Amino acid sequence: MTRAIALIALFAFSAALKCDARPGSSPAVSETSSSQRIFVTASESVGKKMWYGFGLPSGKLGCAAALSNVLNKSGIAVAHSAAVVVVRRQLLKSSFSVTETGVKSSKDYGVDIKKLQAASEPGDLIFGYMTTPDKPNLGPDAHCGVIAGKGEVFANDWNDGIWKRVEADRFFAWYPHIYVMRVGKPNQPK
Repeated sequence: MTRAIALIALFAFSAALKCDARPGSSPAVSETSSSQRIFVTASESVGKKMWYGFGLPSGKLGCAAALSNVLNKSGIAVAHSAAVVVVRRQLLKSSFSVTETGVKSSKDYGVDIKKLQAASEPGDLIFGYMTTPDKPNLGPDAHCGVIAGKGEVFANDWNDGIWKRVEADRFFAWYPHIYVMRVGKPNQPK
């Protein structure tokens, strides 16, 4: 049943990309893109405790561990940490082409959904920080997940440790620094 739902989500995702294409532009995501694989894996993971395997006593602070597991199941086996800033650093230093875009740098409450949608596509990653990402931002000072589209994200719920699809504001509204990261194809060796 879960596989069927994921296939339906994949079909809807592909159809949405074709509908969003503007004349003279190519679709935002190719059929074998990292974003698409991440999106499908994140969809299939809803309702599960994705934070297991990192020695955490509970899923309360399990967002980075959960995201690491989603990425690894997507074939992007470069993130292996229960710390948000470490996962970010591992992605940026990986062999994958990675771009990072700031979508909020303000203490104002809430995520600007229009800005988030303009800077992201389903399957991109979202990171929220209390201070800039070059600082430690440990524990509840950072959160991460996957863009689901239409103002929603997939993320670990710190209340029960379950991977969920929710409105972005539910988990990211109070973070002053929010970034979207797109993981592309592996870089070719020089």
